[in-house]
Amino acid sequence: MLVAEHLRRAFERFNARDLEGAARLCGEILQQAPRNPDALHLLGVMRLMNGDARAAASLIGQAIESNSQDPAMHENFGLACLAMQDSARAETAFRKALSLGAAHGQLYMRLGLALGSQGRLAEAVSALRTAAASAPDDTDVHINLGNALAETRRDEEAAACYRKVVALQPDHVIAHFNLGALFNRGGQLDAAAGSYRNALVYAPDNAEIHNNLGLVYAQQGRTDEAIACYRQALKLDPGQIQARNNLGNALLAQGRRDDAVAYYEQALALGPNHPDAYINLGNARAEQGLFPEAQALYEKAFALAPRSFEAQRNLGRVLRLQGQREEALAHYRQALELDPNQAESCHELGTAYRDCGNLAAAEACYRKALALAPGHVLAHYNFAETLKLQGRLKEAAELDARVLALQADFFPALGALTHLRQHMCDWDGIENLWQRLRDEAIGKPGAGISPFSILSQPTSPQQQLACAQAWAAQELAPLAVARARAGFDFAARPRPSGKLRIGYLSWDFHQHATSYLIAELFELHDRERFEVHAYSYGPDDGSAVRARIRSACDRFSDVADRSYAATAQEIYDDAVDILVDLKGYTQGARWQIMALRPAPIQVSWLGYPGTMGTDCIDYIIADPFIIPAAMESCYSEQVVRLPDCYQINDRRREVAERTPTREECGLPAQGLVFCCFNLAYKILPDVFGRWMRILHAVPGSVLWLLEANPWAAENLRRAAVAAGIAAERLVFAPRLPLAGHLARYRLADLTLDTFPYTSHTTASDALWAGCPLVTCSGETFASRVAGSILINAGLRELVTESLDQYERLVLDLAASPAKLGELRRRLQEGRDSCPLFDTPRSVQNLERAYEQMIAAHAGAARAS
Repeated sequence: MLVAEHLRRAFERFNARDLEGAARLCGEILQQAPRNPDALHLLGVMRLMNGDARAAASLIGQAIESNSQDPAMHENFGLACLAMQDSARAETAFRKALSLGAAHGQLYMRLGLALGSQGRLAEAVSALRTAAASAPDDTDVHINLGNALAETRRDEEAAACYRKVVALQPDHVIAHFNLGALFNRGGQLDAAAGSYRNALVYAPDNAEIHNNLGLVYAQQGRTDEAIACYRQALKLDPGQIQARNNLGNALLAQGRRDDAVAYYEQALALGPNHPDAYINLGNARAEQGLFPEAQALYEKAFALAPRSFEAQRNLGRVLRLQGQREEALAHYRQALELDPNQAESCHELGTAYRDCGNLAAAEACYRKALALAPGHVLAHYNFAETLKLQGRLKEAAELDARVLALQADFFPALGALTHLRQHMCDWDGIENLWQRLRDEAIGKPGAGISPFSILSQPTSPQQQLACAQAWAAQELAPLAVARARAGFDFAARPRPSGKLRIGYLSWDFHQHATSYLIAELFELHDRERFEVHAYSYGPDDGSAVRARIRSACDRFSDVADRSYAATAQEIYDDAVDILVDLKGYTQGARWQIMALRPAPIQVSWLGYPGTMGTDCIDYIIADPFIIPAAMESCYSEQVVRLPDCYQINDRRREVAERTPTREECGLPAQGLVFCCFNLAYKILPDVFGRWMRILHAVPGSVLWLLEANPWAAENLRRAAVAAGIAAERLVFAPRLPLAGHLARYRLADLTLDTFPYTSHTTASDALWAGCPLVTCSGETFASRVAGSILINAGLRELVTESLDQYERLVLDLAASPAKLGELRRRLQEGRDSCPLFDTPRSVQNLERAYEQMIAAHAGAARAS
């Protein structure tokens, strides 16, 4: 009787919230009856209320041993297990309570929580739906059902649950907050901001809500408002690490890197194990060009959060920026393994595969990225670039057009689309594209227009300089810190010998036009005065021309698998005096190596017909015709002019002995053959229109063009028909090995040049094979190369200064077989003695230019 009375009083004290008194009475009961289940149960519940779940579970478990049929005991034991995160035992306890007859909404809700904690979300949702049906006005039930639905990505149903809560209790802060998170995830940013603002009406001092509202504003581009939210969050809770981290992100977005870094560092001081802060500080360091520091920060983040796809992705990004392509690829792969549904990870992995030459894998990644994020502008653009490399030009152009539909001012796609249209000779509206590039993009900071792509467009030297400077500022400026840190001290560097060391840097040391021009240079360099090094980052194709160059160099280094910094360090360690870049801004170039300035004198020559627009290139090699004195201001480099042609040639360039027949080449048996074997992107509407007038004026003549791609052939034939010329008068020559290709020139009567990007290697090819060429010269480097080649072949009269003169000269020659015959005779007799093909003379000219550069550099050093 005493026990029963104590128990009654204990429950009274418990209901009156006198937990201390209730516990004392339970203790007295247990002294008399140690196995009393009611006292054990009540004492366990109070331990649970005080946060001691382990003690609660022990006490309630003992109670169950004495009275296993009380459903409340099993339910409370389940609650204690949930508090200890032992969700499996909790589930068992809740199911036991249900089997004993308990069936209220809260019990089903708790069962749902236990199931959800085990990852059994479908079962959790089912239990929570039962809870909601049983307790339709219980806000806790609807909140938890909404959470489970949100976790299974059933966002509309989750939102309905949260709205139900708000309808039952308008000031329910968590429901408003969860709605905001749900809308934010779904990209409904206005709705998300509205829900967070509703939450703040009822909880204005909640720092987390201010922080999350700031995140939404940041996504909307309302950076100032985002910053205000983060600052308010920190005012309310100075220890809010995430708000401090997010404030750093917003400041970084405004370009305030130093301020951003300060907040990231403060966040890490408050929470040294906060991986997001390490990642964001790494991003800031990467923007500052501090790539090794950024790499170390990402590695720290990954050590703290091994499941962080973002840490791995950013590691890949910073390694790619340093030219460590294979290492970058490995980290991108890991990022995608950690979260296969991250569109950005798919996109960047695709770009890494493309860098490494695996175009099929790149395509698969881009397709997945776009399936996950159909509006991903960069993924569309980079996919287009990959399709272009695969020769799928029409698909690439369609993707670039889609990019511009998504973002009209994404100028890299505008530039790429224009260049693709030129490659396909798809000229419908091409003038408008050129005009838009000139008006809106060329020279604009951050526009991302490739300087090479505009050389074949109607652009001025001034526009080409502005484009190159903008590109250099975007692509090379981030390497300024790495360049300073490299600490290349040329004065302190030991000189192994008295010879000048010339380094040639290129992607082209394989079967490439540049190698076919330059191979003999390496053999003829004066080894008494010069030591020749070549640094190759292109493919080793096992070709004869690569073997020839390799054997002719004092040192040939394959740096294809090395980072920019490692390559620059090797060049510096090799004590190279003059580093000559043979690529410029053409495909495959690694201009980043030149940006690190591993040599005291750096030169642009041969491979790129324009200015680099950067101070890391000291000289550009030209000749008196290529860059007239009046045009020097359009080049960021100091102009060094060779006395003859700037282009060097290989006298061992083989022309096949056998000449194919006209029939074999698809040419008519009779009639004049005009040819142009330039790539299709150089053929523009104005010049093509003149070619058609020439064909019209010369009956029976044909135009022999290089077979570039099926779209170009189709479009050129269509344009010919539109100009009144039968499509069959355009004949397309398939690609052949060089010797066989050169032999075809014997069947051509006259080569017609393109404009404004004239023939370069193709011009010397034609002349070497004995076929005269007519060109038109403009003001740009690219428009004057063929003119220089003709002048140095002794054929100045074939250089015109306007397209009208060009057309008249071609017609005059076409009407004068004797003149054409005389030109061929002069070419044949003078080929081996003219300056253009006098390779020893060209080498001597180049060596004198190098010595002048060294002398000027030494004089400047003494003066300083």
